[in-house]
Amino acid sequence: MKLVKALAVIVVALGVIAICVWQFWLKEQVKYAKVATAYGAKMVCSCRFVAEREMESCKGDFTEDVSAVSFNETDQTIRASVPLIASAEARFEQGLGCVLIEDGS
Repeated sequence: MKLVKALAVIVVALGVIAICVWQFWLKEQVKYAKVATAYGAKMVCSCRFVAEREMESCKGDFTEDVSAVSFNETDQTIRASVPLIASAEARFEQGLGCVLIEDGS
């Protein structure tokens, strides 16, 4: 019985620690990742398809460190993602330039 109570206390303590980590650190990181992927997708899309520059040249334009964001190009679309956290897509539309694609969430 003492073992069950000890395990219950440990589980509750780990739960409280996880909630605190989420609230005070991870929550802000997720928000930053969502903004970074949307901004990155739009900027790299414009660089690639409007300015017609190479992908590596476009990645060098960022003033902030976006090394956690990966960029993939497919059929005039750029997908920016931070694995397991956030992603965004921007597509080149003739006459409009690059536009972010709604993901429905």
